[in-house]
Amino acid sequence: MMQTLKDIFLLATAALAFALPGCTGASRSDPPLVEPVAKPVTPELAVEHTPTLTIENAAYEEAAAYSASHGGLALVVIEGDRVALAIGQNGHELDEAHPLHGASESFWGPATVAADNEALLDLDEPVAFTIEEWEDVRWKSDMRIRQLLHYTSGLESGVYPLLREKPANQYERALTLEMVAAPGERFQVGPSHLAVLGEVLRRKLAPKGIDPLSYLETQILDPIGLEIESWERDAAGNPDLANGARMTASEWVKFGILIRDLGSWNGEPVLDAAGIEACLEPSEIQPSFGLTFWLNTREPSAAKSRASTADPSAARPEERGDIVMAAGAGNQRLYVIRSLNLVVARFGNDGRDWRDPVFLDLITAAAASDL
Repeated sequence: MMQTLKDIFLLATAALAFALPGCTGASRSDPPLVEPVAKPVTPELAVEHTPTLTIENAAYEEAAAYSASHGGLALVVIEGDRVALAIGQNGHELDEAHPLHGASESFWGPATVAADNEALLDLDEPVAFTIEEWEDVRWKSDMRIRQLLHYTSGLESGVYPLLREKPANQYERALTLEMVAAPGERFQVGPSHLAVLGEVLRRKLAPKGIDPLSYLETQILDPIGLEIESWERDAAGNPDLANGARMTASEWVKFGILIRDLGSWNGEPVLDAAGIEACLEPSEIQPSFGLTFWLNTREPSAAKSRASTADPSAARPEERGDIVMAAGAGNQRLYVIRSLNLVVARFGNDGRDWRDPVFLDLITAAAASDL
């Protein structure tokens, strides 16, 4: 049965609950932080840092008001190559960095695809090729790297042992977690999958003298001029792939533009287009999740029917099958809608009555009014 947009966002919201500090006991201040590396700002897409309202298209005023009234802290909307809206809300300045929480995960699908393209790994190789101690372990020996990114590895979520217990080395601890299903049989949100991926990348990158975060910077962040303020690490120095990123909304939106443009930045290829498209393909058992991205996937037959009878520019969010989302606890959101040439970055401070479909209805209506 096709999942509605409401169903997808309810699933995402429930899944994201593990990243709320109040729910897990995890602190966002204890782990050491990696110092940011200075990166060039890309003039064409730089958003002016200002705490005041900047709305080039008045149609977005209602969406901005909805965000503000539901705990919004920052909102940036990019239409094509122009800034349609950039605003700090509820006392938060636009140039003030904020944690992405679970939305940090979305960087690692593209980063791992980049590693695949460089032949550093193969998405479909067994994890045990690198984690050799798993070679004879039931189910773990069958796990593939792609399943770590689809969250279908079969591992337990890792919420308590990785977030609440805060081990000194989360990668090593993740390797000891139990399997709760055979690989490919269950979709399970939690930090376990990316912690294991972190160890895979760490071991593969060790001969180069770099770690996973350095690789992300080299392959994605530096080429698009995306400057992070910090990325949390555990006591052993391992970056927390699933929850560790902290940056401004106007920086985060650059990553959304890269995804919208299928790996191109200002017309130049940064990532392989086919690799980005692969990130937006769901697994067989969870149609609403790709390689670390949430998807508004609909059945192919339904998509074909709607395309022949409706104007896509007038479609409501439930009818727009190309919405891609990165989502973190507290309603941190990055939306990419290629059919509208649109990218939206939004920071929030919880706002428990926040509804993604309501917000997206306002955003898509405003964007469609420009078409």
